[in-house]
Amino acid sequence: MDKISESGIITDNGQLRLPMDRLNAFFAANKGKRVVVRFEAAAPGSTELQLAYYFNYIVPTIQTALWENGDRRTEKQVDLWLRQQCASCYNDYGGVLEARQISKPDFSDFIEWLKQFAAENLYVYIEDPRTL
Repeated sequence: MDKISESGIITDNGQLRLPMDRLNAFFAANKGKRVVVRFEAAAPGSTELQLAYYFNYIVPTIQTALWENGDRRTEKQVDLWLRQQCASCYNDYGGVLEARQISKPDFSDFIEWLKQFAAENLYVYIEDPRTL
């Protein structure tokens, strides 16, 4: 595993909180390698946070799980596949909506559905979306 995506929070005193158990396991598996880190911040409860959480945390996490099961998909293919699996991602005419077209409440339902779907089908933990 040479890629990891995690979600964290910056506390009121400016400290970054991340799931260190998963990060430490990743570090141990990649000793001596260089890393590239990208931080992105968004206001709690915002649509921007939902989209960033989905594209930068959920999709790469699901992609890694699929790869570990021999299913090689790009992030774009994973995104489309996930949206095709969930009823909240369809318009009134049966077409699959782009992530940015899904309403905020429906996107919240989609993320909640993804958490359960990932756990049941891919044995992957997705952080509780209610923390967003």
